[in-house]
Amino acid sequence: MPTPLFPTYLTAPWKVEYVKRKKDPNQCIFCAIAQKTTGVESWEVFRDDQIMVLLNRFPYNPGHLLLTPLEHYEHYEALPHELATHMAILIQKTIILLKESHQPEAFNIGLNVGNYAGGSIKHLHWHIVPRYLGDLNFMEILHTRVLVETLQQTLTKLRQHMDILLPDK
Repeated sequence: MPTPLFPTYLTAPWKVEYVKRKKDPNQCIFCAIAQKTTGVESWEVFRDDQIMVLLNRFPYNPGHLLLTPLEHYEHYEALPHELATHMAILIQKTIILLKESHQPEAFNIGLNVGNYAGGSIKHLHWHIVPRYLGDLNFMEILHTRVLVETLQQTLTKLRQHMDILLPDK
């Protein structure tokens, strides 16, 4: 009998929800989360009067965070300067938070504006992706990523260091 091509399987059944979901072109997911719309799942880590920090529901790596203004902006150049400065400071603090909670080796920090740049949500948001030695565990054949912790485990680790994101005294 021949050896099976795939003797074991990795499953990610929760991802089917994302792949098959019907997008409402009139609803912005980040606006719905910002407004605490009933029935909209949110993995909120932190919120102040201008910005939310969220766990990415389909992370590239453990600790993959999204920072987004509470108010809807589609274009980076439309951000008020004060908000852009506040966002930059919160990105710095988020990096410190992730260094404490997850001890990554490096980071990718990105902003995808527009469909052709990879932006699938029109509400501006920054990705903070912790990178780890040997994290290139994307399985090209299976189109599956192996994550070593659940979103709840990530959230628990982050919450142990939440004071980092609070305003400076």
